[in-house]
Amino acid sequence: MTDNGLDVTDDTPDSSQTDAEIIADARDYLELCALADGDNFKEGLVDLQYLAGNHWPEKQKRQRELDGRPCLTVNKLPTFLNQVTNEQRQNRASIKVSPVGSGADIQTAEVIQGMIKHIEYDSNAEVATDTAVNAAAAIGFGYFRVMPEYCDEKSFYQELKYKRIRNPFTVAFDPGSTEPDGSDQQRCLIHVKMDRKLFKQEYPEASATSDSLAINGATGFTVNWLAQDYIRVAEFYRIEREPAELVMLSDGGVFWRDEMPSAEHLKASGITEVNKRRSFKKKVMWYKLTAHEILERTEIMCNWIPVFPVYGSELDIDGKVIRSGLIRNARDPQLMYDFWMTSATEEVAMRPKTPFIGAEGQFEDHENEWMQANVRSFAYLQYKPTTVDGQLAPPPQRQAMADIPSGMLTMAMHANDNIKATTGLFDSSLGAAGNATSGKQELAQQRQGNIANFHYQDGLTRTLRHVGRCLINMFPHYYDTERVVKIMRDDGEVVPVTINKRLSPEEAQQLQQEEQAKSEGKYSAAIKSVLNDITVGQYGVVVDTGPSYTTMRQQASDAMVQFGQSWPKLMDIAGDKVVKAMDWPGAQEIAQRIERTIPPEIRYDPKDPKAGPPPLPPEIKQQLDQMNQMIQGLQQENQRLKTGIDKEQIKAESNEQIAQIKGMFDQKVAEIGADAKKDVEEIKGWIEFMLLKLTPPEPLNGAASEDMIEENRTSPDPGEENTQIGQSLPTGE
Repeated sequence: MTDNGLDVTDDTPDSSQTDAEIIADARDYLELCALADGDNFKEGLVDLQYLAGNHWPEKQKRQRELDGRPCLTVNKLPTFLNQVTNEQRQNRASIKVSPVGSGADIQTAEVIQGMIKHIEYDSNAEVATDTAVNAAAAIGFGYFRVMPEYCDEKSFYQELKYKRIRNPFTVAFDPGSTEPDGSDQQRCLIHVKMDRKLFKQEYPEASATSDSLAINGATGFTVNWLAQDYIRVAEFYRIEREPAELVMLSDGGVFWRDEMPSAEHLKASGITEVNKRRSFKKKVMWYKLTAHEILERTEIMCNWIPVFPVYGSELDIDGKVIRSGLIRNARDPQLMYDFWMTSATEEVAMRPKTPFIGAEGQFEDHENEWMQANVRSFAYLQYKPTTVDGQLAPPPQRQAMADIPSGMLTMAMHANDNIKATTGLFDSSLGAAGNATSGKQELAQQRQGNIANFHYQDGLTRTLRHVGRCLINMFPHYYDTERVVKIMRDDGEVVPVTINKRLSPEEAQQLQQEEQAKSEGKYSAAIKSVLNDITVGQYGVVVDTGPSYTTMRQQASDAMVQFGQSWPKLMDIAGDKVVKAMDWPGAQEIAQRIERTIPPEIRYDPKDPKAGPPPLPPEIKQQLDQMNQMIQGLQQENQRLKTGIDKEQIKAESNEQIAQIKGMFDQKVAEIGADAKKDVEEIKGWIEFMLLKLTPPEPLNGAASEDMIEENRTSPDPGEENTQIGQSLPTGE
């Protein structure tokens, strides 16, 4: 440990090392992994042999073949393994992204999540993760990785891809890693045996193709890098550190010494250094190499090595880590089952065929047919009737077969039960009728089997959380320019989106207004200068596990149909949603037709910025039309006053119409009071609005001022009457 508190050992990779030192580091590291994980690799190979059906020890198998004895294999292990892995495939884990720091926003988080989903879809991430989980459940460990690749041979853009690792024994994972997701690994090496001819075609200038290299003079290491027909090629990841000085400025900024702003800029800004310390710059390097030279190299723009483990059962015994899967403890019960079934079969097969018993003389003239009766199938057998002591003898009869070896079959059943016990999967989990006496008890037994092997699925969930962190960390480096990318939504729809787009002041202001409208005033949207900027901000990752979107859609469709049967009105208000959830041809067109029959006030979505103001209910709209007609009538009456019509008649008719309007409002208020769904305050607003429109014009006031004033002394004027109307409105719900 250094004086600055960093754990740095003598073998910590240094970015200043030569190619020869890097190759030596790779060879030493592979040797270290072979020693550390040699036992896990050995037992894992045996597990795979059992999974393939090679159960019998080779010596016993050869001896039985020489003796002509049966050597049966009834392989039950793949069924148990598939039960675990297929359960994981039915409940896919998905990465969810959310903003957690400054510079991050919900819209960009949705874009990043959509990018991750499209990367998973485009690079068959399900195949990569399924292969890793299958290996973890079988032998205790599996791997996959994420790699940057150019979009095509003519592109300078890079995109991230999931890569499947079919053979987990080719991965030399860091023995010092203790995290279940492998986030603390410092080195990782993936090696393959490459045919010499193919290697020479791909790397014609490589020195390893020279005929002067001795086949047996390679290393003396446990792992052979060169052979007569192959060359071992390795992809070597390692985290390299470069000593550097870290500086903190008075404005809170933190910089490496060689990346600080100029001294003139700091002086002009009045910024000074407040602290500094020794540290290390970290980078992830990738080398493709043989035992003699480096073929390719590049820097992986990520804080972690993007190779991800999925572990099964893990046991640390005094520093020795033992990893195992579902097969390990079921090997002996499986072999025992094969042995007892073979023994029972052998005993029955070696027993002589039971003979036919008949009276003397019954087989005369038909001896040939009866001699072949045990080896050939005849449609019928003839015999010669014979009497014994004057009595007709019965036809020839075959003797009853000897009892089956029940003891051996009982032992075989015990072995079968032991397989279930060691795997945690019993009859209910395998689809067979168990000892449950009710459906509820059977479901509980199925759940017991799922819980017994849940750690395989949970191991993938932990790893995917780290995958999400790595992808978010890599996006700003590999998607750092303005470009159009494809994102995938939860329903599987793929749409193009522009990222890192610079906005003009007008576009920025318009975007702010749109986001403010979407938030419905819940928060104040900030002005953005870059649209969907994935190079800034901090985002968090969670992993959600459950059925796929298609499965949930089918389940939702079934649930809605059942709910519609119990409540038929559902089709009147949400029939379009019910039909959209169905998969049969023409469902979308039918849903659109049903949607046009649903009233606008039900289809209205207040969260949709394009929806506009909410539509008025038909009954309120009808009432407003009637009131507008009355207002027009009053205006006509006012015009009559201007032409000299008797003011008393106008006053009486106006009061009569006002009374009619009051009556209509009273009736409407009563309806609203009976129907709690209507908003009383909204109706009050409409009343005030209409009363303003009913205010008499100036000619009417001037012509009838004296009589109106006199009348107002003895009776409430229209304004007071309107106030009473407002006061008569219910104040409760």
